[in-house]
Amino acid sequence: MLKNYINIAWRSLLKNKVSSLINIGGLSIGLGIGIIVIIWISHELSYDRFQKNLPNIYLMMTNTEVNGEVNTGRETPPPLADEVLKTMPEIRQTARTSQPGAQLLRVGDKNIYETGIYAEPSLFKIMTFKTLSGNPYDALNQSGSIVITESTAKKLFGNENPVGKLLAHDNKYTRNVGAVIADIPQNSVNEFSVILPFRDFERENSSWIHRWDHFVINTWVLSIDQANRGLLNKKINQLYHRKQNEPISFFTYPLKDMRIFNQFKNGRAQGGKIYGLVLLAIIGFFVLLIACINFMNLTVAKSQKRSLEVGIRKVVGATQWQMIYQFLTEAFILTILAAILGFTIAKIGLPYFSTVTKNEILFDPGNIAVWLALIPLVFLTAIIAGGYPAFFLSRFKAITSLRGDMLIKRGKFSMRKLLVTFQFIVSIFLIITTIVIYKQVDYTKGQPIGYKPKGLLRLTAHGSMAEQFPVLKEQLLQLPGIESVSAGNDNLIQFGGYANGFGWTGKNDDQDFAFALAGVQYDWIKTIGADVVEGRDFSKNYGSDTSACLINEAAARKMGLEKPIIGKKVGDKEIIGIVKDFVYNNPNKLPDPMLLTLGQQAMSNVFVRIQDGVDMKKILYDIGQTVKKQNPYYPFEYHFMSDEYEAKFDELRSTGEMINIISLFAIVISCLGLYGLASFVVEVRTKEIGIRKVLGAGIKQMWWSLSKDFLKPVCIAFVIVVPVAILAMQSLLSNWEKRTALSWWIFALSGLIVLCIALFTVSHQALRAARTNPVKSLAAE
Repeated sequence: MLKNYINIAWRSLLKNKVSSLINIGGLSIGLGIGIIVIIWISHELSYDRFQKNLPNIYLMMTNTEVNGEVNTGRETPPPLADEVLKTMPEIRQTARTSQPGAQLLRVGDKNIYETGIYAEPSLFKIMTFKTLSGNPYDALNQSGSIVITESTAKKLFGNENPVGKLLAHDNKYTRNVGAVIADIPQNSVNEFSVILPFRDFERENSSWIHRWDHFVINTWVLSIDQANRGLLNKKINQLYHRKQNEPISFFTYPLKDMRIFNQFKNGRAQGGKIYGLVLLAIIGFFVLLIACINFMNLTVAKSQKRSLEVGIRKVVGATQWQMIYQFLTEAFILTILAAILGFTIAKIGLPYFSTVTKNEILFDPGNIAVWLALIPLVFLTAIIAGGYPAFFLSRFKAITSLRGDMLIKRGKFSMRKLLVTFQFIVSIFLIITTIVIYKQVDYTKGQPIGYKPKGLLRLTAHGSMAEQFPVLKEQLLQLPGIESVSAGNDNLIQFGGYANGFGWTGKNDDQDFAFALAGVQYDWIKTIGADVVEGRDFSKNYGSDTSACLINEAAARKMGLEKPIIGKKVGDKEIIGIVKDFVYNNPNKLPDPMLLTLGQQAMSNVFVRIQDGVDMKKILYDIGQTVKKQNPYYPFEYHFMSDEYEAKFDELRSTGEMINIISLFAIVISCLGLYGLASFVVEVRTKEIGIRKVLGAGIKQMWWSLSKDFLKPVCIAFVIVVPVAILAMQSLLSNWEKRTALSWWIFALSGLIVLCIALFTVSHQALRAARTNPVKSLAAE
């Protein structure tokens, strides 16, 4: 019986080539997008699943309330880990690690920078990292040793076994390679290629490493099975508050949630990548649903052709369920063929998708989780696409079918019109979303930055660059094409140091808030291209500037200082100038209050302002040669600030591009279905068209008569989707403090785009029918 169903289904597909191709094409695009979405979601959910102790691994985090706002951080005081391990039976292991940073490694004439951390040996008891040679636990117990990954070992030692060999670290230390571990998997929130003994970090930072008021390091903990996190967090807070009387609370956060739920608001995990996953899953579902609707509409539309077949089969004894099985078999065959094409589309599309998301995503045929999602996806697609048509066609009565009375209803309401309308609702909504996201990106980028990133170069201060900055500055200023040179603690894009508790004249008790703190050198304002709106910049002509400060406009507003502001103090620093607000940290937020001081210590970033019209290749070579004279054993590392600023918009821009591509596919699928429906409607109304032409109807009248029925769903969809889209876009834009306005033209343009595409699609069939010779249409009458 099944073989018979398959044979009949295959003959039906070959007989109706146009509708079969449209159905397969639409379903393959929908399934291709669905496959990509499943693979991407599977990739995101796979983060750190290789960790054997994953359910029990936590990172200690902190919440600090300042001026009614709760700020969440990952840094903890160094002594906390040992105290927690000693006093809490729920904790099996703790491990302290430093923040990741660039580590210069040298073997012979090979100099490379690798991301590295300082870590306690117990990190390897908490986390699972495959060891290739040596013993990483023992290595991290020994001062002067180092653990490197396989790729780092190959860069420095080729195919030799590096264990026991020496390498130079930061051109200051000689370290012994104690172990080689496999490269950290891509699906890990921890990214490093080098691990150094934490005891060396303790020695280098002995002045504060035992203090409870320094929040600098990360603390990982491994709990017992099914530990009560609420009780554990309570104990940690009690422990800390016995040591320090500060309004800071601690909590343990699961490693398994750090990739997906990676944003915090008011001290709680709220959103992050999970929003993108859910959004993409919903969009992918609706695109696939559009493809299924196409299948339903086209199958029902050609029901008149199949009615005679249904009638004959019922006369010879076929039951309704047998007819349902037959039509579902056709749906399954179509879906399987579409799935094969969908896999091809996914394979072609994944590299582009990886480029957009800046994350290498590959389809692993051995990933059981992906197959467990893909197989039900194909099965459900066949059921959804073929279910309604199967029940619809199988209900035909034998007598009615044999008389040929099964006509497509043209009433005011039908399931077909409802489904077509739904297709256009989704398409218009996706176009609106695309326009709003791109408009938001352009709006944010179009806002005044507050400094001039074009022509601004940032050099990472390695080796003696920071200590010998005055000499380097003079040497760089002698190069033709260099306008100014300065230095700062932060890289201008991200400012990491915040502090509160400062006093000022007129401060209220409830007015305490955090300032972003930054140490800079002379000419910093001039070099980055910022503006001083009141007062002056730091100057060597004023020896007292070492005890002075600059604040930004945001700080002046929030402090509520009365004019004149110049001369007043913040803490023990006298305000000598107010800097015009500039964008930093989050370009979508208003700038935080900032306090700039004249740095007395070495700066980690050197800024170079290059004149316009200079040969960039030559000036970079000259700067590199100047830097290498001072640091011959350090690679020359530079960054264009314009590129670094643009990178801030990568995530938002990539989201817009993904939605744009998916919207295009949704419209293509809708148009395929519309084209197929128009073909069948024209075929059904062939004699009507002939009669109308005989009675004097012109091409324009016939075109409009055929087209208007397909344009109505677009108009209805537009009316329905606009209020929903307004609410959805307002909610989307509420995530940005600096946001674009929702203009009427966004919605009008989206509707017009879909209307024009639908009109173009239908017009081809309508005009062809309108130009048909009525003699041919009425030849059989």
